[in-house]
Amino acid sequence: MNKEDKTNVNLKMKKVLVVDDFFNFRLTMKNMLRSLGIMYIDDAATGEEAIKKLGVRKFDIVLCDYNLGTGKSGQQVLEEAKHRGYINFSSIFIMVTAENTLEMIMGAVEYEPDDYLMKPFAKEVLEKKIRNIAAKKENIRDIEKALTDNDLEHAIRICDELLAQTPSNLSEIMKLKGEILLKTGDYQQAVDFYDKVLEMGNLTWARIGRGRADYLMGRYHEAKDTFEGILAQNNKIVTAYDYLAKTLLKMNNPQEAQQVLMKAIAISPRALLRQKNLGGLAYRNADFATAETSFKAAVEHGKHSCFKSSSDYTKLAKTLVHRDAAQEGLLVLGSALKEFPQSSDTRMHVLAAESYVYTKMNKPAEAKRALEDAQKFAAELEGELPADIALDMAEACLMAGDVEKGTLLITNIIGANHDNQEVLDNIRTVFTETGMAQKGEQIIQKTTGDIIRLNNEGVGLARDGRLEEAIEYFEKAAASLPDNKIIHANAAQVLMLYMKEHGKTEEQLARAKTYLDHVRKIDETYSDIPLLLTMYRELAAEEAST
Repeated sequence: MNKEDKTNVNLKMKKVLVVDDFFNFRLTMKNMLRSLGIMYIDDAATGEEAIKKLGVRKFDIVLCDYNLGTGKSGQQVLEEAKHRGYINFSSIFIMVTAENTLEMIMGAVEYEPDDYLMKPFAKEVLEKKIRNIAAKKENIRDIEKALTDNDLEHAIRICDELLAQTPSNLSEIMKLKGEILLKTGDYQQAVDFYDKVLEMGNLTWARIGRGRADYLMGRYHEAKDTFEGILAQNNKIVTAYDYLAKTLLKMNNPQEAQQVLMKAIAISPRALLRQKNLGGLAYRNADFATAETSFKAAVEHGKHSCFKSSSDYTKLAKTLVHRDAAQEGLLVLGSALKEFPQSSDTRMHVLAAESYVYTKMNKPAEAKRALEDAQKFAAELEGELPADIALDMAEACLMAGDVEKGTLLITNIIGANHDNQEVLDNIRTVFTETGMAQKGEQIIQKTTGDIIRLNNEGVGLARDGRLEEAIEYFEKAAASLPDNKIIHANAAQVLMLYMKEHGKTEEQLARAKTYLDHVRKIDETYSDIPLLLTMYRELAAEEAST
């Protein structure tokens, strides 16, 4: 795409949202945009209002001020808009700011706005940025549609067709192709692709992608070398810190992983999810001073974030107990109830944490009352408890002496998360705190071993061609392990293998889709999802053509 194409980008039909807390600036921006021929322009004075409008209508361009006064910041608007799917690859998000501190820049850059505008700026500067970005994104829409349809193979084909034309946004499309390859789960193909890209030059995004592929393939030493190499050249690449910390955890080096996250936090302290991760890791490492700092930051930064959670408060309260500030911990739990006043989950979570705090304060009567109230709330809820709440409930039971109930809760958590090392490490921390480290490890090993054997038996039936038996086996297993993604994924797969061999029915297709939908609900990033969705689409297409 040449310079003339950029000049000829049609802005007239673009829908634009201007977000700024000053009325006069919004008016100035709207007048500028109208002078560019843009017809549809809306505005919002707060981050909350912006999110509501983004949720109702698809905007092509968002011009958002970073500092929006009280409430959500521009960074939080961007992170929530991306998290909820209100903006996507073809959307244009430009951060507008009069602030240029490193903390602001690093905080915003993590969510990758398309560009920045420093106040004040002229109409010509605004127009140039919009036209340049819009021109680069015109050829991404078909890729985006394929991704929306979860047709990753088609998305890769479109990328290849565009790359063959050597477009002006070559790097952006290559980066997108790499992300799609990682999503497909074909990590070796991703490695080969990134290696070819790196032959063109030392591109940081390609090096990170290469490291991620090694990480996902279990080649942790190679991944570690890659991420450390990136940071040796540029110690401000916070994404590399995150993946290095993950890699170190896989290598069973939690202390070093914590130090890595602390370096990243020093560079970008407003990153809420990283503060949560650091707090949890520091707690497991018994570094309660760091855990306190991180959880306090998570509570503060999370007040207007879509990622805020009652667990930030309960974890802080439990940390404060270890800092000899149990009374302050109770006040934090009271703040959680004010922050989430309508949430039954929060009420139950807070009560379980209260039981923990009161036990540590040597107040058994108050601890027992809080635990009993939490159990009443749990009995009224439908479905399984969220893992973090269930684990706090289990810990409260163990501390109160109800080992049978606590162990049962933990066994259920392991059943749903037997392949999740972070959850298992959190369970180990609970057992250690309650003086059951050795017995707890035995429970973890036995439960995970039982599930692995159960899964392998079903897989064995399928490999032997006994598909009807495999279907019955995995459907029973899925009923007994309602939140285990691997079991549900295999239930879907054996159903689809049977249909490929023996023909399809609408009822079987519907059952397979139910299992797939449940897997995506549990973990939309599960590596086998792309392959399973491709199998399902092929079967559904055959069904439609018969």
